[in-house]
Amino acid sequence: MSEKSPDRRIARTQNALWTALQGLLQSHSWDDITIKMICARGDVARSSLYAHFDTKLDLLDFGFSTVLGDLRPLAETNTTASGTFVTTDWMVDHILGNPGFFMRVSRSQSDLVLFSRFTKALEGLLAHELTAKGITATATTVTFCIGGAFAIVRDHIETRAATAPTTLKARLADQIRKALP
Repeated sequence: MSEKSPDRRIARTQNALWTALQGLLQSHSWDDITIKMICARGDVARSSLYAHFDTKLDLLDFGFSTVLGDLRPLAETNTTASGTFVTTDWMVDHILGNPGFFMRVSRSQSDLVLFSRFTKALEGLLAHELTAKGITATATTVTFCIGGAFAIVRDHIETRAATAPTTLKARLADQIRKALP
């Protein structure tokens, strides 16, 4: 029996909505973004959005799942000589690509939902990566590791440290290893 390939129209609509949401997040807080704004920016009918997502949170979760889902196979097979983690390596690259956005979102009450969903998505990816590497970690430990990684990256940005991203990634990996049993 052959697998049915996904409908390209569905993928195109979902990607247009996700791209629209990402664009809006650059200039608006999470609380200020409406379904109407997302649809207008994505040039997608409101009924089409609701055919795929019940809420803007569902769209956000879809986006995080898509982006981080693409990293899952790499997290399963990564055995870098540097001993870093795919999850935190990606996180560093992502945050340092737009540090002002990270600082705003991580500190804003109106962006709390966005930041907490991002945190949970990263926790899921790190838990998956650790399991794939044969490392047992509790959910509390994974939460602690991601929270610590955020704190280190935030400090890096605030102090305008001249540390190279590879050095920062190695520091995060060391912190994670120290937290593991």
